[in-house]
Amino acid sequence: MLGARRIGDGPVKAIVMNDWIGDTTTWDPCLPYLDKHAAEWIFADLRGYGRSRHLAGPFDALQSASDIAALADGLGVPRFVIVGHSMSSIVALHLAQSRPELVQGVVLITPPPFTGGAPADIIVGAKAIAHADDEGRREALRQMWGDRLSNEWIDFKVARWREAAAPEAVAGYVDMFARVGLPLGTRPVAAQVVAIVGEVDPNPMMRPAAVGDALAPIQSGARLIPIADAGHYPMQEAPPLFAKLIAGAVTEIAAPA
Repeated sequence: MLGARRIGDGPVKAIVMNDWIGDTTTWDPCLPYLDKHAAEWIFADLRGYGRSRHLAGPFDALQSASDIAALADGLGVPRFVIVGHSMSSIVALHLAQSRPELVQGVVLITPPPFTGGAPADIIVGAKAIAHADDEGRREALRQMWGDRLSNEWIDFKVARWREAAAPEAVAGYVDMFARVGLPLGTRPVAAQVVAIVGEVDPNPMMRPAAVGDALAPIQSGARLIPIADAGHYPMQEAPPLFAKLIAGAVTEIAAPA
């Protein structure tokens, strides 16, 4: 079973997954500000990350969705809001498409394009970065993120990357979000979808307009919540604001109609 930590005692259950280069400790800066009485937050690390670093692949949406379903069953959680961050947004949507009986709602944080099909050189480069040393990763992050945030921020992210993620997992998941995308394509999702998106995300494909266009065929009523002065890691860049937005989204979409 995936490794997870449970925080809070609220009636709504939210299962939160990690991003591509870190485990769910990425959420630690906003934990003091989360509403722990409205929801119980279950932070689940996918295979190869954090509390699940010891678990071998496959590192893909099919296995990850199955793992989340098994985790929920093992914890006695029959229905939940699924929260994906960046890469794991693919897992969240696939779970909602394939196991709708489990999913009360979907919250996506800075999601990538859902259809895959990235150029071959991008895929090869991303896999190479996964196995790079600290300096190679540092340079890659500088190129992706520019100088909006400090060099110390880059150093912090590189250190957490090394500590939290197995290189083979980071390389393995590249195919999921860069080559394959959603295994079921744009099959509509019945559960309400909310996307929280940084307006200054370094990747234009993860900014509000592009995310809205990508979600349209999956759910015409998907709601976007932009954060004006945040990029790809709003839980670290704007913790109190993000905590309020994510708690509001989770409780709203889990409320009875």
